[in-house]
Amino acid sequence: MQSHIPGPSHRAALLLTSKLSRRLARPRTCRAILRSYYADVLPVEPLRLPPGHRSLLPLVHSCNNLVLPHQPWHSQAPLVMGTRNSDGEVVDKEHIVPFVLSHGHREGPVGFLRPQVASALEDDHQKHLVSGAASPWDLKYTKDHPKSLKSVAFAAWINEGGKYTRTMHIEHLVDEWRRRNMFPEVLKGWSDEAYPVYTHPPQKVTSAHDPLAFAIERAALPLFGLVNFGALLTAFVRDPASGRTKLWIPRRSLSKRTWPGKLDVTVGGGMGHGDTAMDTIIRESAEEALLDHDYVKEFIRPVGVLPFPNRSPGGWILPGMYYLFDLPLPADGSIIPKINALDGEVEKFELLDVQDVLQALLDNTFKSSSALAIVDFLIRHGYITEATDPRYLDVCRLLKTDIQLPVAWRPDP
Repeated sequence: MQSHIPGPSHRAALLLTSKLSRRLARPRTCRAILRSYYADVLPVEPLRLPPGHRSLLPLVHSCNNLVLPHQPWHSQAPLVMGTRNSDGEVVDKEHIVPFVLSHGHREGPVGFLRPQVASALEDDHQKHLVSGAASPWDLKYTKDHPKSLKSVAFAAWINEGGKYTRTMHIEHLVDEWRRRNMFPEVLKGWSDEAYPVYTHPPQKVTSAHDPLAFAIERAALPLFGLVNFGALLTAFVRDPASGRTKLWIPRRSLSKRTWPGKLDVTVGGGMGHGDTAMDTIIRESAEEALLDHDYVKEFIRPVGVLPFPNRSPGGWILPGMYYLFDLPLPADGSIIPKINALDGEVEKFELLDVQDVLQALLDNTFKSSSALAIVDFLIRHGYITEATDPRYLDVCRLLKTDIQLPVAWRPDP
């Protein structure tokens, strides 16, 4: 039987297959992996800042405006916070009191108290003592000034009960304050939503450690200077012909209690106790923008986190930690965000070119946290670079400011 001898074309095919097999068998280099990862990223033309603006730094200064003290919380020196203005100056300084879980450990604060809240906690402490009941609070005063409150912690008997006992007493206290019409400018936003407060992770984390310190009514977070967790999504469209990017930008409803009429990221929402960032943003995408659940779940891209050191115009401390997401939408307009009349969160959605978005940022028409999320988007997508912003590195550094308070973490499995 005559053996088959492959012809030239067949031999060439076999040779090519052999070469491909050897190439695929080799470990991929870092450069090859990066080329694969960025295959869908198109080069863009960086944006020029409009006349009269040299940098985005003043915007980032005024949005990331909370300045907390850097000295150790357990030092005898008084702690002072302030507000950073657009020039980077710290103004409106005020003494604050650290709020810690226990004085028996040197863990950092979980929050900070303004003088009026610290005074209200002293009153609550005295009320319990006068009635002969055990106080839920452990108050420490400075050595030189016995009447000057240095820090506030839960009493040992509260901490023995763990997160459930802490939650019960915090819930009872803030509900009493609301019934007595205390701190109405803060508690008028009462939502009956429980938000998580985390512990600082120990140096050696095991499966026995519990990250949750307690849960608290969302509206009460600023009273204790606790971290607010949320998720923000930016939906965008890229024109296949021009390569230009446009963002779907909503205008907040004029009836909103906070930031009425301001521009916003496409979708955003707070993370209640038990929520994950992904669950939150998919749910909010359906509720706020009527975006298809399956499409969002398939094409959404987690792109990092945004610390938000924030002090309100009224002086309240509300730092945030926001999970960021990008969502590319089809250029043919087959999937777009729409107003949910039953939700009432949005006045309208507009598809804006990135240059128009940049102008709106500099015109101060965005909600502060959303402005920072959009700046982060423009940097990540190559629209703001060192060539176009002389303070580029300062902008990038300030976008990742440490909020100095505990964030979510997980114990080892």
